[in-house]
Amino acid sequence: MSQDAVTTQRVRENNVVRVLLALREHSPLTRNDLCRSLDLSRPTIEAAIATLLSKNLAAHNGHGPSKGGRRAVLFAFNNAARYAIGGDLELPELNLMLCELDGKPIASQSSTLTKKDIAKPEKALSCVTQKIEEMLGNAGKGLDQVIGMGLGVPAFLKGSTITISGRNLPQWKQVPMQSMLEDRLHIPVFIDNDVNFMSLSENHLMGYQDRVLSYIALRKGVGNDIRMGGSTLLKGEVFHGGCGNASSLQHGYVEVPNIEQRSNAAARSVKAAEELVGLIASSLIEPIEQMVRLFDPNRLVINAKVLHTAEKSFIDQIAAQLNTRLSSEFNWEIEVHQAQDQSFSCAKGGALFVLQRLFSRPDVLIRELVASPS
Repeated sequence: MSQDAVTTQRVRENNVVRVLLALREHSPLTRNDLCRSLDLSRPTIEAAIATLLSKNLAAHNGHGPSKGGRRAVLFAFNNAARYAIGGDLELPELNLMLCELDGKPIASQSSTLTKKDIAKPEKALSCVTQKIEEMLGNAGKGLDQVIGMGLGVPAFLKGSTITISGRNLPQWKQVPMQSMLEDRLHIPVFIDNDVNFMSLSENHLMGYQDRVLSYIALRKGVGNDIRMGGSTLLKGEVFHGGCGNASSLQHGYVEVPNIEQRSNAAARSVKAAEELVGLIASSLIEPIEQMVRLFDPNRLVINAKVLHTAEKSFIDQIAAQLNTRLSSEFNWEIEVHQAQDQSFSCAKGGALFVLQRLFSRPDVLIRELVASPS
């Protein structure tokens, strides 16, 4: 293909992307609406719409108001043209979610892997693949309709490998999880810290417009421990740092002997709840304080659902301690909020990460939607 032909092809694809994004943001639109808003000729708009219709990325959406002549056809972005999968491999729990191109969930599935399943990464990822195929089958969808998967894990990232710290999972060292799953699923897979995806989901639900948002989550470990993870969003996107572990707080954890009994007691007794919260807060305040010092967030969101009825007390204690400790540095109170998106938030955030990547990069959009087989 000549250079001129290549250039013409790229211009054509970019015009299709511009029309696609306009429909995604402002559907429904007429051909004339698109001509005016994008400053493109009628033939260019016609060609782009024809491409999008052939790819099932756009659909007819009725007609515009009558102006005395033939009513103009309206076109809309088809959110159900493709799907994104989000996953939360909390170990032993696995949560999965299937979302349309606007992030709307259409299917979800929760399961618990056995100790034998999670002892070895290969076995665990075989289970993940099986559960994904089950969810898609139940939803009447196929992997050929999926543009990618975002899987959150409680792990350190190093290149394309993940490592789960702690003595309970000794086999999970520098596991090439991304390539292992891509070999099984044949779709793009993105592995990230689970709390990064949780923060994306929270931000999406609440519609925050913060320049800097920090998020921490408490999650139950495999043993009698509660571990803490963190994330920071810059203008709504995950700040990964140099190697992918910024704000992760992976060493923030606390051993809680008889955690189940103490949690049950906390649900019945204010005193027991205060004792449990005090133990956890005193162990975790240091890394939370350092995170706030370093990133100076407009807002700190805390997900402590694992503490059940003691969640609010924990958040109140952290907020009070932070403002006391940082009063000499910050002459305002740190804004601390309880997380509102607590159901399947990591899985939902994984799907949102895939969509955010897709629609923020025209080259990816062209490769994975516009230029892909219909």
